[in-house]
Amino acid sequence: MAGLRERKKRATRGAIRDAAMRLFAEHGFAGTTIDQIAEAANVSRATVFTYFPTKEEIVFGEGGAVIDALAVRLRERPGHEPTIAIVRAWLDELTGWFEPELVLQQRLAREVPLIGARRLQLFGEAERHIAEALAAELGPGQQLAARLAAAALVAGLRVAEETAAARMQDEDRALSDLEVAALIEGAVVFAEAGIAAIAVASAAAPGSAAS
Repeated sequence: MAGLRERKKRATRGAIRDAAMRLFAEHGFAGTTIDQIAEAANVSRATVFTYFPTKEEIVFGEGGAVIDALAVRLRERPGHEPTIAIVRAWLDELTGWFEPELVLQQRLAREVPLIGARRLQLFGEAERHIAEALAAELGPGQQLAARLAAAALVAGLRVAEETAAARMQDEDRALSDLEVAALIEGAVVFAEAGIAAIAVASAAAPGSAAS
């Protein structure tokens, strides 16, 4: 029964978001009310708020839960597993991120300050979790290096997302799995290079065991 309830919840959540995104595309964010979303999804107004506490949260769907899942994976990782490996595995398992709907999401983020702010907040939360994990991995005195590496990775992912949306809009098509993988891999490889450079600099620093 628990599995059935969860499936029903996911179905209801999906129906609300699908209805809302259709209405946002047709009428704009400001021109769409919670009552209209509830009617289109065949649920009550209260049910909409049960699944999405704010209207702008609907735009990002499972975004918050996905970031929370990353935080859990980073906290519970085996001690020997690199942070970047965890992030890469997490990214590989994401579905629906670089889908055509991203074009609408990006447009809404540009047009509506609340949505743009929420987008930046989600990226900021991911950056904080990654920085904390990198700080633990790199060791004492490397907090700044960890923050810089995390910022580089998340900035790369943000650029990859914007590039994907622009390409889908310009070419009026969905990206292939290979194209999506290439965009994400570019951001990860960029961050890996930065972390490797930090390790080399730390080893060469006066007072280090290798110097």
